Amino acid sequence: MRDLANKLQSIEDHLRAELSQIRTGRASISLVENILVDAYEGSPRLMVKELAALSAPDFQTIIVAPWDKSLTSKISSAIGSSGGGLNPVVDGDLVKVPVPPLTQERREEMVKMVGKKVEEAKISVRNIRQDAMRSLDEQKENGVISEDEYFRGRGDVDEEVRKVTNDLEELGGIKKEELIRV
Repeated sequence: MRDLANKLQSIEDHLRAELSQIRTGRASISLVENILVDAYEGSPRLMVKELAALSAPDFQTIIVAPWDKSLTSKISSAIGSSGGGLNPVVDGDLVKVPVPPLTQERREEMVKMVGKKVEEAKISVRNIRQDAMRSLDEQKENGVISEDEYFRGRGDVDEEVRKVTNDLEELGGIKKEELIRV
């Protein structure tokens, strides 16, 4: 059951991280912090949050202050080409990222994207449930657990899955509300 709970929690955490990167028209450092940058030749790409201090001084601007000032243009390029619809501006040693307000059409697209991500997470949960049920079936067939333990285990698995599924739907609902409201 611990293994099941850990797997389900990781799916919830993953969805939470994915939803935090969906733009709501409000500046949030989560929009840029995980963007990968080819910072140094011959080394693996690093995330913006590993290369700079990030802040959102107002609702429409993200400020990226690289610790190594020679990386300013590389960070700006990575943010611009990340596919998030952001157009960073280099201002001396800083990268300013204006966050334009979303159009109604774009909001509707984002709401659909949130629904899709929630559904993908729910599919992952169902797959984990199937694996857990299969494991219980095998344990019962091999005599590892009694019939009472088998049915109790099935009930426990279903309860955990139901709880996580409700949490996923709630996360999606909150994000959709943010998108519509802002």
